[in-house]
Amino acid sequence: MKKCILIFFFFITSVFSISSLEPDTRKISLKVFPIEYDLIIDNIIQEPFSNINNIREYLIPINIDNFFLHSKGFRDKYIFSKHFNNFNPLEIKMEKVESPLIYMDMLKTGSQPKSVEFSVNGKYFAIALLNGGGVEIYSLKDMELLYFLSPPVEWSEKKGFVETVFFTSRNEIWVSQMTTGMIHVFDTLNWKYKLSFDCGGSWPKVITLNKNEDTAYISNWTSKNISIINTTDYKVEKTVSVNGIPRGMAISPDEKFLYVGNFTSGDINKIDIEKKILLKNIDLGNGALRHVIISEEQNRLYVSDMFHGTVSILNLKTDTVIKSFYAGSNINTIKLLPDGEKLFISSRGHNNENGYLQKGPDFGKIYIYDTRLKKITNWVWGGNQPTGLAVSEDGSFLAFTDFLDHRVEIYKIQP
Repeated sequence: MKKCILIFFFFITSVFSISSLEPDTRKISLKVFPIEYDLIIDNIIQEPFSNINNIREYLIPINIDNFFLHSKGFRDKYIFSKHFNNFNPLEIKMEKVESPLIYMDMLKTGSQPKSVEFSVNGKYFAIALLNGGGVEIYSLKDMELLYFLSPPVEWSEKKGFVETVFFTSRNEIWVSQMTTGMIHVFDTLNWKYKLSFDCGGSWPKVITLNKNEDTAYISNWTSKNISIINTTDYKVEKTVSVNGIPRGMAISPDEKFLYVGNFTSGDINKIDIEKKILLKNIDLGNGALRHVIISEEQNRLYVSDMFHGTVSILNLKTDTVIKSFYAGSNINTIKLLPDGEKLFISSRGHNNENGYLQKGPDFGKIYIYDTRLKKITNWVWGGNQPTGLAVSEDGSFLAFTDFLDHRVEIYKIQP
């Protein structure tokens, strides 16, 4: 105990001695990833006087209005005086020099952006706000907020918006609201509210459409079932119970089966679409399956496991695992390029010891898995908890939400 007190006393006196020797300085705190970097002013590397939990503190001259960060393999990052006092600490991520993802823009969103989806024509992207009153619609071309879609106040005030889906044939966007059990429908021609309907379960999450968009499937978190919706009249045709909490879903290429990732059992629940029954549970062992997607070209199913930080690949002919690989901590959403050659994986990073709703010790990442080479070939830094993830229909753009930073980031995907 005495040793700890002496170390703390030495640290405090050192800081004050530095400050007293440098009266014309200001203190800045930086949380930078990668953590191996240099802060450079007038071609001189500056040394921090404190470095605790990936947060470095520096004393820099008051008359300095900019500096830059340098790290091998990353693009230099210039920081200007207007940023110095905006955050404590100032959080900065650097972009890799060699990457197929080229940073385009970063936009502030409403509170807790849970998901992001591109419209079919690629002109817009939608963000559902878990701690907000609806859905934000952004222009991809102008990188600006255009519309805010909100249902009547009796629902919007309860917040809890989770996932969206765009229709290609009927000019609609649907959004699930877990706190009310409702699905809200908006017209994408005028971006006006149309109607709301009960999902047939409680805490709805993911909405998945079949190819001709006459049937929608909704995974219901707390009622542990799947709702089958006739999209023509917005009616629940049937609900199918599963052996735990369902989340991500994907329909087989022949549209005979619905595959459901189970968050508590770790199973893939396989549902017979024609009979509307649970056919079997594919045991993947203990886990927390979150997102499921299918590659028609490869006849493969990809599923993310948040608990283990892995992605598993299944052969759809045999319903067996071909391969599982570790991607990162707290894996969330996965998305494929249209040609199926690249799989993008969002990793939230490590949780704060006091809970995931507080910022953790590191930033998350977006990993790139090459499905031909069968390995992760690249990655980029995200912010605090990259969660929602989307790829435009033409495979040109990627967007992801930083859940605790209340923002969305957009990248250009290089061929």
